[in-house]
Amino acid sequence: MVKRCFAGVALVPIVSVVLTGCASKPYSPLAATEPVDSIPASVEPPPEIRVLPHEPPVVVGLDNIDNGVSTIPITTNVPASKKNSPFGSGWIPLRTWTDRCGLGAPERVINAGITSYRITTRGGICKLTMGSRLAQWNGLSVWLGFAPQVMGGEFRIHALDAEKTLQPLAEMNRAEPPTGRTVVLDPGHGGADSGTRSARHEFEKHFTLDWAFRTERLLTNAGWKVFLTRRSDVDVALPDRVSFADQVHADLFISLHFNSTFPQTRPSGIETYCLTPWKMPSTLARGYADDERALFPNNAFDVANMEWAMRMHRSLLKETGAHDDGIKRARFMSVLRYQNRPSILVEGGFLSNARDAANIGSGEYRQALATAIANALGGK
Repeated sequence: MVKRCFAGVALVPIVSVVLTGCASKPYSPLAATEPVDSIPASVEPPPEIRVLPHEPPVVVGLDNIDNGVSTIPITTNVPASKKNSPFGSGWIPLRTWTDRCGLGAPERVINAGITSYRITTRGGICKLTMGSRLAQWNGLSVWLGFAPQVMGGEFRIHALDAEKTLQPLAEMNRAEPPTGRTVVLDPGHGGADSGTRSARHEFEKHFTLDWAFRTERLLTNAGWKVFLTRRSDVDVALPDRVSFADQVHADLFISLHFNSTFPQTRPSGIETYCLTPWKMPSTLARGYADDERALFPNNAFDVANMEWAMRMHRSLLKETGAHDDGIKRARFMSVLRYQNRPSILVEGGFLSNARDAANIGSGEYRQALATAIANALGGK
């Protein structure tokens, strides 16, 4: 792997959103816009953050989404596949998971009084730490729904993590390659929705679009049929971004964003998100309601979502050398909730961090982000 240098800082490779829309009609992927190395500044202020009230949810459909802010739909008739986990329910001994997966015995590691377990799987080395939701998979940061605990003298993990997080990653190397070759790239924000901005008043909406154009060219050359939810500086409603993926029969949906924690400037790195499974708490809620009873259409792809998130996150960190901010779960992202295909959302860096912002402003870095996505999709 090649070490890359962005913004004058050598970055050593590490192995470890809100959303946008949809074009009104199909178009040729060959009409890709040339990427640029400089992004025009905008005088538009970023939109205010809208926060969901914490109130009892009611049943709503996709048409009721108000550009991403909606009451969470609750499914009362839960499919049998959702009721019966292969690992049961509640807390299970770690050894139960490893035995059922045909893995070797977990190796206990005690460091500074903290107990962890290492498990060798077909997909790599997993490290779980008592009392911490942050797991490591081949050195990559993966957030669990529940922190492992010692109960009844045994190290236990939650059955939902066993089924929805650990099992997909353990079996990744055995997973068959994707047969579909149609992908929708969703450049975040656009038009009056500028997204976040850097200290130099550069707007997220411009960077995400350029990232999408660069990725489109690479994937088209690799034989993928690529569609963008927007091709210019326009605001596309979230429901339209979702329905567009249905219209083009997409096999995969990838939403592209850059992050911000203003006024805090220290956080940095790349985050990769997929929808939170039913009955699991999210990694991040950002003040939105996080009702664990909610079952969304995209939850039918929980396993594939995690596999794609890992492929993408691993490739992004390898190509850019950025800080690993983890694979995370969230359910407030409407552009993911209602997708009928595997879907992920990538935050390619923090515009609130000076070094990240300098990198994001570089065409070379955005090209590295594009190359990473192409590599993750087998587009080398």
